[in-house]
Amino acid sequence: MSHYILSIGSNTPDKAGKMAEALQWLDREFGQITVSGIYATKAWSGNAPDYLNMVACVQSSLSAEEMNLKAKEFERSLGRTPQSKNNGSVPMDVDVVISDGTILRPEEYSRPYFTHGLSLIKQM
Repeated sequence: MSHYILSIGSNTPDKAGKMAEALQWLDREFGQITVSGIYATKAWSGNAPDYLNMVACVQSSLSAEEMNLKAKEFERSLGRTPQSKNNGSVPMDVDVVISDGTILRPEEYSRPYFTHGLSLIKQM
């Protein structure tokens, strides 16, 4: 089993509902999960609506590539499209940031919306 740490966020008007759906998805797909809790952040770009974010730690037999594909499939199922991101609207964003201790997305790893959630998980 591999250990993954995911960054999850939404900035649409129904972002609270989207985050609830993300929690259900995590529970359904991975069973035992650890989550930071949901918290609000400003958009990284500075020109989009505020986000709700969380960081989740899951275990899976999927490879990192398969995990990323599963995350992107879930994003699309909640309405994520290339056009929505270009418009500043992100119904769901799920990024596989860490796999078995290896940082896969260094930019995400260093951003406050991720580091805050990661610090909350480490406090548990």
